[in-house]
Amino acid sequence: MHRYRSTTRCLLVCAVALAATACALPSSRDNVEAAAQLVRSQSRASLEWRRNPAEDEAARVRAAALLDDGVTLDEAVAVAFLTHPGLQVALEQLAISRAELVAALTPPNPVAIIGSRKPGGDFAAFYPERSLSIGVLQNVIALLNIPDRAAVARHDLERVRYETAQQAVTHAVAVVQAWLEYSAALQIHALNEHRLAAANAAASNVTPDAAPAYDDRPGAKTEWIRSELAVATTRGNLGELMGVTGWRDDWQVLVHLPAVPDTDPDPVAIEAAAMQQRMDLQAAAKAVDVRLRALATQRRFRWLNQLDFGVFRDKAIGGTSFTGPNAVVELPLFDQRQVKLLQGDAELRIAMRQLEAARLAARTEIRLHVAELLAFRRQLQGFDHQADLADDAAWIGAVREYWRARSALALSAGDWAAISGL
Repeated sequence: MHRYRSTTRCLLVCAVALAATACALPSSRDNVEAAAQLVRSQSRASLEWRRNPAEDEAARVRAAALLDDGVTLDEAVAVAFLTHPGLQVALEQLAISRAELVAALTPPNPVAIIGSRKPGGDFAAFYPERSLSIGVLQNVIALLNIPDRAAVARHDLERVRYETAQQAVTHAVAVVQAWLEYSAALQIHALNEHRLAAANAAASNVTPDAAPAYDDRPGAKTEWIRSELAVATTRGNLGELMGVTGWRDDWQVLVHLPAVPDTDPDPVAIEAAAMQQRMDLQAAAKAVDVRLRALATQRRFRWLNQLDFGVFRDKAIGGTSFTGPNAVVELPLFDQRQVKLLQGDAELRIAMRQLEAARLAARTEIRLHVAELLAFRRQLQGFDHQADLADDAAWIGAVREYWRARSALALSAGDWAAISGL
């Protein structure tokens, strides 16, 4: 009996050792911090995980302080990171991925088996009235493949970190573009108000015997109505992206667009660097690693998918007890994991093709945004800075479109801090 207890103890020690050597398990906070660190390389705003009402309230207090005295572009992103629920959903998905790593590192539970048997037949009288069987089985294969399962889960966790960071940066760029749209709409609306007031004043100064003059009031009123609607629309969009609609509706922005820089980024260098630094491409590359490791594990344990060791003790009521080892081994006569291997091969090829497609899409996206940027640069160069109020509105719109295109280019290049110019 002592020998079999030693065997069970060795199995448990093996499980603990395998789990300990598989990989270090990051804490929940460290896991989120790793994703937040990726975001900080692109944005100065801090991405934080809120898990209870107290943390929500503390975030709102900090956001309220940013909203009090006019929201700058950077403050709009900071407010969104503090209050928008969509970013918290992304962080919770990251926590779920960590839970999958915990599951991969957790050894399987042993299985206890208890049975009772009663003799029958012509010779039943010569046997004890009833026997009792007690046993414990441990899945050894599940212990042996802990390092492989943990490696797959660890790479998948890294993939989700990149995806989470990409979601946060994409949201930050959406906030930036919404801020630019709203700021431009406010400036254009102010110009249209001035134009409408001038048209009304000109009409009121016309005497009955004066020659008929061009009446600009209908056109000025139409443009004023359109710009008023644009202010309401862009304000609603920015408020939603910041996560403050219905909570703080009294916020304002500092109404000015950034000055247009003298030069634009080098498109050739941007495209070359983007293939290495875009986080969605890094996530797609991690997905290939995940499929490679998963397929390697499937092939390694193809012929021995089930191997259970254990100890059983049979005790006859009023008779002798028997103790000994047991083993359960699957015989791969029919199912040799052909389906799993075929699926694994296909999933690996899919991941590789998805990475190729993502790189193609990234290159196309960058080139389109470069073309947009050059077009708006030419448009700005063609403006007369001594133009009238209508041309001033067109100038503001062109500046807005320039910054929208440049921020989109910075996002598609995967280097917001260096390329956005904001």
